[in-house]
Amino acid sequence: MPFTSAAWIVPWWKHFRRNTALVRDELFFHIVRDGNGELVALVPLMRTFAPAIGPRALRILQFFGTDAALTEVRGVICRPEDHVPVVKAVAAHFVAACGDWDVFRWAGLHRTVDEYDQPGLNCKFLMRGELPDYLIKLDGSWDDLRQRVSANMRKNLRKAYDSLERGGINFALRVTERHEDVAAAFARFVELHTARAQAPDMILHPNKFGPSNVRAFFGAYLHAAAERGELRIFELEIGGVAVASRLTFLIESDLYMYFAGYDPAWKTHSVMTVLMAEIIKWAYAHGIEQVNLSTGHDQSKVRWKPCEILFREAVQVSPTRRAWAAFQLFRAYEGWGRLRIRWKP
Repeated sequence: MPFTSAAWIVPWWKHFRRNTALVRDELFFHIVRDGNGELVALVPLMRTFAPAIGPRALRILQFFGTDAALTEVRGVICRPEDHVPVVKAVAAHFVAACGDWDVFRWAGLHRTVDEYDQPGLNCKFLMRGELPDYLIKLDGSWDDLRQRVSANMRKNLRKAYDSLERGGINFALRVTERHEDVAAAFARFVELHTARAQAPDMILHPNKFGPSNVRAFFGAYLHAAAERGELRIFELEIGGVAVASRLTFLIESDLYMYFAGYDPAWKTHSVMTVLMAEIIKWAYAHGIEQVNLSTGHDQSKVRWKPCEILFREAVQVSPTRRAWAAFQLFRAYEGWGRLRIRWKP
């Protein structure tokens, strides 16, 4: 995934770090080494003060990526086999330094929360939620996959392609990956994403790319990703005009599906379904082993009959009187955060 790479984390801090009277984020990065001094894990933490000043400010430890749903997966960065011992080591470290924080917001946990508890630590993990992620293994062929998906998905695919064919509408797939082409393709993507978000009488899809700092962040990240060969912007073109677009990230042999947008005028032709199918066909043709449909439960993902992976979220409360007294303030902070995301323009 792109979200725990240095290429994402460094510009994220530049563009999304908060420093106001209400909230201040402080860099709190940690590393984990084994007994031989070898690097085992990176822990991209920040310490958030809310309010930003005052002796009673709530001190929250949390991972980089506290944006309005742009950073889809957060957490410790390590090999999968090291995940549980790394989380336990980090938890033990901060219990020993319990005077430096009040609440630790964990994200990206691979196991159920009770598997991280340690006897005698006196600081239990409290479950806060689950985040599903959906993967399609590209074994066999496109025809094999089409037979595995749900009957409803097969029907949707057939109707989408038939609709274009009956209308005598020809389409083409454009794939942008070169650094010099990124700016124009991203501008088209933002236009289509915004058009979809503003469309009336459709399921609400917030415009994630409206704020200027979001566009500035992606302007930097996407160019860097293209230089590393990790960016693919797919567009469905009709008559030479892009009517649907999707950002994707190619990390080794995995293709990560990110945000999309399309022209609502083409809704009846299901252009996003066609674009999705064409992207997967492209992935098969280029030897991609796995397509990640991204996080969050959505019926349009489940219809592909993907594998589901659960990332869990939890909190720990520092074993101090101050921290437990501040926990109610933390609940209010969480509620404010959810409200802010919901009403973000």
